[in-house]
Amino acid sequence: MNLCGHARNHPEVLYEYYQLKVDLAKKFRFDKVSYTKNKAPFIHNVLKKAKREER
Repeated sequence: MNLCGHARNHPEVLYEYYQLKVDLAKKFRFDKVSYTKNKAPFIHNVLKKAKREER
């Protein structure tokens, strides 16, 4: 499962991801590398949870 697929079944994850992106966009307005780097832990955790749910 991917992030979008998991978020479809878990609206709270979608909201958390949206909020994270908004916050990071403000913090790293001109630094796309840091923006992406700071999203990675959230995405990694969501994908781990999704994988566990698939079992």
